[in-house]
Amino acid sequence: MLSRLVLGCLFLLSIPGSIHAEEPYRIGGDDVLRIQVWPRSDLGTEASVDVSGNVALPLLGTVTAAGKTTAQLGDELLGRYQILDPSISEVFVSVTQYLSQRVTVVGEVRSPGKFTFREIPGLWDVLLGAGGATPNADMSAVQISRKETGPDEPHTLTVDLSGGLEGTDPEKLPRLRTDDTIVVPSIAGDRGSGEEFQVLGSVRTPGMYRLGAASTVVEALAVSGGPLPDADLSKVRLTRPTEAGVVSYRLDIKGHLYDGSPLSDLKLRPGDTVTVPGGGGVTLGTIFGEFLKFSSIITAVSSLIVALNR
Repeated sequence: MLSRLVLGCLFLLSIPGSIHAEEPYRIGGDDVLRIQVWPRSDLGTEASVDVSGNVALPLLGTVTAAGKTTAQLGDELLGRYQILDPSISEVFVSVTQYLSQRVTVVGEVRSPGKFTFREIPGLWDVLLGAGGATPNADMSAVQISRKETGPDEPHTLTVDLSGGLEGTDPEKLPRLRTDDTIVVPSIAGDRGSGEEFQVLGSVRTPGMYRLGAASTVVEALAVSGGPLPDADLSKVRLTRPTEAGVVSYRLDIKGHLYDGSPLSDLKLRPGDTVTVPGGGGVTLGTIFGEFLKFSSIITAVSSLIVALNR
């Protein structure tokens, strides 16, 4: 019986198209890889792919990983390691975090934030993964903001999802891309509409804040607890809904703080989303945090001097 089962499986495998093999995943920037080297366990590591598509490995140094499958990268590493140590017989590569395939969802959803996938699913799947729409959501004007577009492509797409999951033809929905931002707007006149902004990413306390708590992007970072140590303050992004669609600004907050760039610290408007990316190194977030502490100390000392002189 067992031999017949095995022969049956082999027969199915021999039929063209009988089993559809899944397209191999290709490694992207920011993905986290686990490298296992047999029998040299000391060479095993878990490492992140940098924005240039490279990964740093023991003995080998910098190796290009982006664009390759895990099998391709494993074969390449095996050949390179065997030159250094012929006893090495196997190198296994796996992806532990698919951070290159990411989509951000903001606005009237129950769990806004950044979501990562092995393969980015459809628009409805992403929205459901974000907890679904709130009662205040205007599903007739959901907007998709593209980070990168072709020469004839719009930066913002508006999609009508008011028909619900069953009433929307999935074939007519735009295919999501990595780094897309999905904005679910509020119904005009509802509570909280136009009174809040959102801070996401590498800050200590991401979330929604009342507009009165901060008036500029730098103040928004301050009220959200300041950036984390890995925050890249040279690439802060401000996403803003307008009547013509969603617009996105890339802000060099580091340049504003240290070089006095005046256009980097924009005034906040209702519905703004400030996103602070990670991966900028320890110094940026640490220095900004120290800047905030130093400002607080100066303010306290000034107040004390004024009190003593009265």
